[in-house]
Amino acid sequence: MPLTDTIILVFTILGSLALFLYGMKLMSESLQRLSGDRLRTIFASIASNPVRAIISGTIVTGIIQSSSAVTVMLVSFVNAGLFTLSQALGIMMGANIGTTVTAWLVTYFGFHLEFSVILLPLAGLSLPLLFLRSTRNKAVGEFILGFVMLFLGLQFMKNALPEVTADSAMVSYISGLSDNGALSLLLFTGIGLGITLLIQSSSATIALTMVMCHNGWISYDAAAAMVLGENIGTTITANIAAIVANRAARRLAVGHSLFNIFGVLWMLAFFSFFTGLSAKAAELMTGFSPYSNAEAVPAGLSVFHSGFNILNTLILAWVIPQFRYILEMIIPLRQNEKKNFRLRYFSPVLMSMSEISMLQAREEILIFGKHVTYMFSLIPEYLIEKRENKYLKLQKRLYKSEEQADDMEEGIRQYLTRTAENDLTESGSRRISSMLKIIDDLESIADECIQMERTITRKNQEKAWFTQEMRDDLNDLFCMINAALENMNDNLSREYRPGILAKSSELELKINELRDQLLLRHNERVEKGEYSYQYASFFSGLVVHCEKLADHIINVNQAIASNVR
Repeated sequence: MPLTDTIILVFTILGSLALFLYGMKLMSESLQRLSGDRLRTIFASIASNPVRAIISGTIVTGIIQSSSAVTVMLVSFVNAGLFTLSQALGIMMGANIGTTVTAWLVTYFGFHLEFSVILLPLAGLSLPLLFLRSTRNKAVGEFILGFVMLFLGLQFMKNALPEVTADSAMVSYISGLSDNGALSLLLFTGIGLGITLLIQSSSATIALTMVMCHNGWISYDAAAAMVLGENIGTTITANIAAIVANRAARRLAVGHSLFNIFGVLWMLAFFSFFTGLSAKAAELMTGFSPYSNAEAVPAGLSVFHSGFNILNTLILAWVIPQFRYILEMIIPLRQNEKKNFRLRYFSPVLMSMSEISMLQAREEILIFGKHVTYMFSLIPEYLIEKRENKYLKLQKRLYKSEEQADDMEEGIRQYLTRTAENDLTESGSRRISSMLKIIDDLESIADECIQMERTITRKNQEKAWFTQEMRDDLNDLFCMINAALENMNDNLSREYRPGILAKSSELELKINELRDQLLLRHNERVEKGEYSYQYASFFSGLVVHCEKLADHIINVNQAIASNVR
């Protein structure tokens, strides 16, 4: 083949893959917007039962048609503590099964049905939907357009790769590679792995493998070996996402790789048996064997792909606890790691999953809420501490915590702002708006804690020591604030629901009543000359800061309540 023709062929194949991948991306994102709430429900239903986790992973991956997207989400969720490692391992196993749906779609829509005559009319049907104001209608239009682009890419790929004859140079070359027994299997497995690493989509690689085998470029056995390699290659995305994550998330990413590597190793040991079995299944479905008729190749490879992932899951699903233990030994957890919170910046994959990624945002906000609660817990201790070394340590912890709070607020705000750039459902837009209000008030709570620290510091510098009655009064107020903060965190940790303001409003009322009582009693003591106006200003300043802090708490609860459907 002349060099010019070779270059044109390579770029035609790359362009076809680009159409295929972008079509899959559009379908995936539109399905997430259409079924975001349902997906959130599925994720929320995950329990410790491995069977439920596997089924959920299969369903979610089948819906959004991207195992890479699901595994990257899982890495982020484990990183934030939303899922345990055992739960995530079960979902990941299910994701491996769910990803085979794409291969079956390609098999029956791309090879067995003639869609070429209706693809452009379908694209025309999607056009008016794309310009409608309704987010749901836009999502439907994008799904249709993605469907068209996916199968146009597949059609172009099929047409670009010429069919070869038995005496062609290509067949002779491939035959030479295929005649080395186990070495050939490893070679084609490595080719499948390498291609998947390059294009970052096992579905696209499997589609390319189907086309190559269908057009006679590679044998059925070689194509099956490539499918095995593609299952290993798809795990690289999660491992990349886990580079900046905590150890629990890295365990999941490594576990995904080990899971598929284990499956490939035992499948290679029984390769001839399973390829023969998949060929028999394809023959029953199509009437032809993939070894002798190209039309049976897609069905045979789909059976092989699904059978591999289902069998591998059935084998390892029973030993998830033991598998988790192995991962914990490979990547041990340091003693102090759980204490060091670091806001994770979200991957590009997650940024396009607006509805689902808000689960991650909620978890980050809950961490933020617990963080400011911890800051406030330092204030009572800071107020009464007289030992200079302990006092300075508390002061340092407060200021370090305040810097962390600023980082949390900025990181979450950037994430929510970038998420809002995508098309959102009405409920999704409402949630983002309320989340932005929540983090603003949480950061204000942290600021009020620092203002209280400064008031206490000035008090100590001027040696204005509080009486026992003053300390007792402030302690009563601090206890009320702590109760309000705990209630706030409880509301943040739960699904948004009606009636959440009842207890919050009650606590707010009690805090206001106690504030009035304290200030009244305080003024009476000043008038009686029990302590000076200098002492009085510090006491009233702390009470006022507590009141402002309580106002921010009720603002958070009101923002949560605004999400009630």
